[in-house]
Amino acid sequence: MNMMKKILYFSVILILLAFLLLDPACAVEASRAGLMLWFHTLVPTLLPFLILSNLLIAIDGISYLTRFLYPVFHRIFGCSRNGCFCIASGFLCGYPVGAKLAGDLTREGRITVEEGNYLLAFCNNASPAFLIGYCLTNSLKRPDLLVLTLLLVYGAPLLLALFLRRKRDFSDTHIEKETSRSQISFKIVDVCMMNGLESILKLGCYIILFSMLARLVTGLPFPFPHLTYGSTGLLEMTNGIALVTADMSLPILQRYLFVLCFLSFGGLSGAAQTESMILDSGLSFPAYLKAKLMTAALVVCLAAGAMTLFIPPNP
Repeated sequence: MNMMKKILYFSVILILLAFLLLDPACAVEASRAGLMLWFHTLVPTLLPFLILSNLLIAIDGISYLTRFLYPVFHRIFGCSRNGCFCIASGFLCGYPVGAKLAGDLTREGRITVEEGNYLLAFCNNASPAFLIGYCLTNSLKRPDLLVLTLLLVYGAPLLLALFLRRKRDFSDTHIEKETSRSQISFKIVDVCMMNGLESILKLGCYIILFSMLARLVTGLPFPFPHLTYGSTGLLEMTNGIALVTADMSLPILQRYLFVLCFLSFGGLSGAAQTESMILDSGLSFPAYLKAKLMTAALVVCLAAGAMTLFIPPNP
């Protein structure tokens, strides 16, 4: 398995190097597009949250925020108090915040590895802001589909969570941690800021590399445009959504299904970002990938059954 992984990585590196050497203008344009996506979207929205969530974990302040969420979330999902914070943030803040918090909380010993894997399976999702602003309003130009889209994209992982729970209840892990006034200082703030910067830089590098791969895929001579759209979106969801929604010759139902699939899976770029967030935490990346594939399949199946009832054709 490790040898196959090494061969895959080596092949991708060679392909990207060849792309840079043989078509530098296109490669630089793809890299620039990924960089702009990172700078204009991820940095202003995710970096402050990453720093603040690191601070909350460092000073053990999560329990105060989850005091009101815990009675409801524990009854539904069986999660611990710290797990409540992971669920709420994962659904509100977008990829890969849910994965980062699950990894951080597991490494800190604030949730068990079993609960971390359980949370990782369903709490790492596209943010509502990205779904509403970029997908429905700017790209698909169908803000009227908001309610249906929210129900599908967030309802499917919640159904998966109920299936995976299997009547398990996760208790709080108690950590004896002395935190004096001198420890809560600019030193701990500096550490949290550096951790947040490291995470956001990793995400930027992944987005740039996968944007280049997505640009390469769009140039391949696929016999059907659907294969181009599907391959691009499975690599990097933002590029895939932009590509498929730009083709107005496709019926709205097909474009909508593509968008839902890309949103619920998150793309291999999102998967790579997730793997980088859970390194050395003991959480299972293959189990996460399996859960995202199941979620995407469930979303598409639910949408295929409901879309003829809820989506009117274009005027």
